[in-house]
Amino acid sequence: MTNQTPPPNQNMNWATPPNQPPRFPHRREIKFVAKRIMMHPVCMRVTLLLVCISVAFYGIRYLAGGTLSYGVMNLADYSSTQSGIFFNDQGFSILFRMDLTQTVLAIPLTYRQIAVFVLINLLCLALLAPLRLGAMEQYWNVIRTGQGNVQAVGQWYRQSGRMGKAIVVEFVITVLVRAIGVVATLPSLYLYYLFYTTTPSLDAYTSASSMLQMGAGALAIVAALFTFWLHSVLLPVRYCLCAHPEYSLGQAFRRGMASTKGFRGAFFGFRLSYFLWFAVSQFTYGVLDLYVLPYTSIGGMIFISEAARFKQGQKPQEP
Repeated sequence: MTNQTPPPNQNMNWATPPNQPPRFPHRREIKFVAKRIMMHPVCMRVTLLLVCISVAFYGIRYLAGGTLSYGVMNLADYSSTQSGIFFNDQGFSILFRMDLTQTVLAIPLTYRQIAVFVLINLLCLALLAPLRLGAMEQYWNVIRTGQGNVQAVGQWYRQSGRMGKAIVVEFVITVLVRAIGVVATLPSLYLYYLFYTTTPSLDAYTSASSMLQMGAGALAIVAALFTFWLHSVLLPVRYCLCAHPEYSLGQAFRRGMASTKGFRGAFFGFRLSYFLWFAVSQFTYGVLDLYVLPYTSIGGMIFISEAARFKQGQKPQEP
């Protein structure tokens, strides 16, 4: 089904008159237009389709063992055990002693559990990636032409070339970025290890302990911001591919990352302004993505389109 809404230029009321230099819109203006466009019937339908299937897949991952668990135990049960990784015949356990709080963080893992976790999550990624890119393509269509087609989302499954590109792009943006984020947190975890090792009780708390604690917290924040920044740098690749499905992977990465050149700091700040919405989405296991997903995605697409217009001194256009 095809629906129509006013052309995007009528929504973008910051467009400058002829013979005047272009003005880059404020983030509030971009978000205002994004809220209007996300209410288009096609945007609402593809969002409902994507979010419902994503939440269902989350439940499947949980029931099928595609999630990892941890527990906070009483230190008395592990009084003779030090922090570290302990292997056994079936897998290994990660223990992190926190004598100051009289607790132990325990993460027991088996090799079978890890294999199931990897297999199920890769399968879910492969099945959801084309659906996500198909929904994003319809966002672009509504932004640029005021029209969209819900049924066209299935083309990302029917055409093997599109499906393969979608899987690769989503793997880089989600799995690879998260893996780098985990590595980035290691310095923070090491300082926390030193803090809890040298501060077994309140009586042992010194100025050095305070420095270790604050340093660990600061490094954790830096790691989180670095991961978010890296995601913001790579995110335009997704937008570029769904705007131009005919692009090769190389073209999508080159042109997607080039689309924010000169605006990467501003785009990072723009994405960071959605932080509370991202947090709410995580706490609700993606249910509130019915609002958060189109709001943030369409906002990002408009930002990139306006960046291209601003750099070229032309009317809004896709990256």
